[in-house]
Amino acid sequence: MFSTADTVHAIVLCTLDIVAILLNALLLFAILTRTPPPMRAYSILLMNNAFVDTFSATSSMLAIARLNNLRGGAQLFVFAGPCSYLGRWFCHLCQTIHIFFVCHSTVVLMQSFCFRLYIVSGPLGQARDPAPKITLLICLLLYSPTVFVMIFYYTALEYTPPDMMREMHLEDYATVWYPNFFEYRFMMAMFFIVLLSPLAMLAIFFVRRRLIRHINNMVNSENFVKMLYIQALTYQMLLPMGVALASIAWIANVAGIWTDEVSTRIVMTSH
Repeated sequence: MFSTADTVHAIVLCTLDIVAILLNALLLFAILTRTPPPMRAYSILLMNNAFVDTFSATSSMLAIARLNNLRGGAQLFVFAGPCSYLGRWFCHLCQTIHIFFVCHSTVVLMQSFCFRLYIVSGPLGQARDPAPKITLLICLLLYSPTVFVMIFYYTALEYTPPDMMREMHLEDYATVWYPNFFEYRFMMAMFFIVLLSPLAMLAIFFVRRRLIRHINNMVNSENFVKMLYIQALTYQMLLPMGVALASIAWIANVAGIWTDEVSTRIVMTSH
């Protein structure tokens, strides 16, 4: 029998995930039906972003995971979603896809900023038009490090011993755990998750500065249009904050600074 906290957790996650899936479906429809030929290269970036967000939200909704940090640094994941009907391996696969695709969304955002900088920084102020095939190839290549670390993370898991599940009253849940925090595959994955978002935000910050410099040098644009464009860049730069907040909550829990159940649920909800 699921607890009240698990029910609330599931409702919040499902609501967020369903909204994300519907909005991305609308975005994909607009891309496929309304993209003008000159914007085909950029539409690949938008489709890639929609693909990442949709997969992440779907995986989150299937898993409905929460995290428990145990003594000695062990990490226990508890799943309350429909993935449990297919087995613990599938639950952990969904959770792995969710975590790493959320992290990869910061890479997609960084690529989007770099793409726009490349367009506006042509010689003599002329806009450059990247080839769609090159844009697609770069998108695919950027998946390589994410998939590599995903495999490390997934293969480091162990199924939770039955006696531990009984002791923690988790017999009704699908669970997996990482018993050794310092296992090299798990450590590599944690460094990737915790550091990727801040590093991507730092890179985006510097690319944004150069973009704004080029925008301000555009003599053919109205000041109001420039202001709107700069505001949009600022809002987009803040999108990875959810990943950063989840990382902070996880670090605070591991360090013993914030150890209640709320912190462990925020880790999964903020993603």
